Amino acid sequence: MTLMKKLVLILSVSLLITGCISQGPNPKPDNDIGKVEQLNDGELAVSFEFTDYDGNTVTLSDLKGEKVYLKFMASWCSICNRGMPELDDLFAKDRDFVAYAVVTPNANGEMSVNDYKDWFDKEEYPNIVVLFDVNAKYSRRLGAISMPTSVFIGSDGVLIRSKPGHTSNEEIETLIGTFK
Repeated sequence: MTLMKKLVLILSVSLLITGCISQGPNPKPDNDIGKVEQLNDGELAVSFEFTDYDGNTVTLSDLKGEKVYLKFMASWCSICNRGMPELDDLFAKDRDFVAYAVVTPNANGEMSVNDYKDWFDKEEYPNIVVLFDVNAKYSRRLGAISMPTSVFIGSDGVLIRSKPGHTSNEEIETLIGTFK
């Protein structure tokens, strides 16, 4: 075998091995909602893990089979604060979807979890359920790159839409009515 053929063979084997190593064994899917028939067009949402006011974990897989609305907001965001009465009304309604307000403590200029709780507890919005995405681990991956952002996820775990800016309750309910 000539030197050139040996070099080509060594290079080919090296590339093959590198490709196998970089792919690794069975990469974990981005969404662990489980085996659900895909009902909506689009990519699966990232499998998030947020904490609630009491420190309990809320994951996308916990919400399997439910349409999900996430309102990413911040204490310093004037648009978010002006929209809180309307959001409180939405959370008070009987609805066919799960809804949460999501805050990103220690990121994006937001205060710590405890400071946020102290601030929010003084507000008068008893129906808003707040989840914490500490250090914004999932917000960008869900399309929340500005505050406020509305994120819509289908009952099959598909990320339907991420919409920056204020979204009225009427818009939220209309959009949720267009997917499964």
